[in-house]
Amino acid sequence: MRVGWGSLRRLAVELLVLNLRGMKLMRWVIWAVMGGLAGSTMAQTVTTASGLEITITQKGDGPRPEEGQVVMAHYTGTLDDGTVFDTSRDGGQPFAFTVGKRQVIKGWDEGFRLLQVGDHATLVIPPELAYGDKESDTIPANSRLHFEVELVGLKTPALADILKDRIDAAGVDAGRELYAEQKAGGFADAFVSEGQMNGLGYHYLFADNTEAALAVLQWNVEQFPESGNVYDSLGEAWVKAGDREAALANYRRSLELDPTNTNAEQFIAALQDATPGVDGVELMQEKMALKAELSRAWGEQGNADDTKIAELQAKVDAFLAKPIDDRTAAEIVRVMTYHLESTNLAAGVAWWRTLEASKHEAVRAMVADKLRFAQELEAPLELTYTAIDGRVVDLAKMRGKVVLVGFWAMWCGPCIAELPNLKKVYAAYHDQSFEIVGISMDNPGDLGRLKEFVMREEMPWPQQFAGKRSARHGHTLARRFAVTSIPTMLLVDRDGMIVTMNSRGEKLEQDVRRLLKIDDVEPKTGEFAD
Repeated sequence: MRVGWGSLRRLAVELLVLNLRGMKLMRWVIWAVMGGLAGSTMAQTVTTASGLEITITQKGDGPRPEEGQVVMAHYTGTLDDGTVFDTSRDGGQPFAFTVGKRQVIKGWDEGFRLLQVGDHATLVIPPELAYGDKESDTIPANSRLHFEVELVGLKTPALADILKDRIDAAGVDAGRELYAEQKAGGFADAFVSEGQMNGLGYHYLFADNTEAALAVLQWNVEQFPESGNVYDSLGEAWVKAGDREAALANYRRSLELDPTNTNAEQFIAALQDATPGVDGVELMQEKMALKAELSRAWGEQGNADDTKIAELQAKVDAFLAKPIDDRTAAEIVRVMTYHLESTNLAAGVAWWRTLEASKHEAVRAMVADKLRFAQELEAPLELTYTAIDGRVVDLAKMRGKVVLVGFWAMWCGPCIAELPNLKKVYAAYHDQSFEIVGISMDNPGDLGRLKEFVMREEMPWPQQFAGKRSARHGHTLARRFAVTSIPTMLLVDRDGMIVTMNSRGEKLEQDVRRLLKIDDVEPKTGEFAD
């Protein structure tokens, strides 16, 4: 290791912590560490201003990616506990994406710009640069992700990119003409990537441009006829187009090429369902439409009124009664639960009880957690802890006040985005008996950083720190209150009763004013009231 590393890294940390204006110097520090120290044989870690951690474990000597270039990379992704959730190594082919096109998570787009061809590196990506509070089958909400990556090479331009530009500008027929031209020339002027073409197809599928989606995904099948994945994706596009036989043919071909494809199995079963009066294609189209509607409602952050909530709940109940798979049922129930927790906890509890005997195991497990939490709604909230600054918090002694119990973390992008609103509402209503108590879900070893953050951000309310990032990692309060994503904001009325779990944005001030009885604002019909 060359002399000067310690000084460079300390300087980088000081620049980040003190938030000085010398960002050109910060960029030079990163360049010096990751490029200028190429002769170093010891792995060193750099943390960028966004919180991304990069450790180069084997130095390459090729060029760095530039905007618009296609990155070819191998990777293995793991969770904090070492669980592998994805890898390109099994298939042998590197993954491809275009720099600056938002085709990958933010942490990848930032991290690979700092690497050179030939570099092997470890990227540790905080949730706000990954998938945030969104949950998937293999990645829990608010997960920090670890990637072992290798920058294999660079290509330019990507066929998917130039097709998208042409289709968006002139339509699908113009895209067909461009594809035919590129094919006639042997794609000498464009790099063809299965993953990028598949991503473009889904882009149009989610944008309800079924014609473009079918065209792109059919081209992908033409280019990669031995990949089960491309037939699976094309099958979904045919479902949306309403062509049952074409969808079945593609799912069957996908399963022939990849017998482990459970998604294709489930779609084939649904399309072949012999239940009287049930059309498999219509059922799958309904699933897509309902998921899209619930996703849009999610974006409203709990501001849907009681009429809308009742309408969505009726649609979900009707859909759950149909022959759908366990994964889809759990996903839909999870999103519906978010709305009920935001606007009408009493109705949420009543609905959860109707799902205790659900035919879907994942739904039953989720409902069991929620009903355990519902016991907290039956009596005034009891919560005590010693804050990181030594203050003793006891909610029983706060009766007569409106209290926000906020589950959050420094690594949570939506939590940090909500912070100015919290400080604004706290400053406006603290003198009128409004309090906030914080529950940090930061990582083990982050206590010192948390104290610095709280001081720097001038957060006057007390903070609890357990060094656990989720219920799954042993956070007892997260488990007690069935917290599956953050920020989760429990609002407690003057009597100590929890009235909502998602008071955020404009809704926070509205709820606080209502519970403080400012301007005689009446509670919404059907909601818990003080």
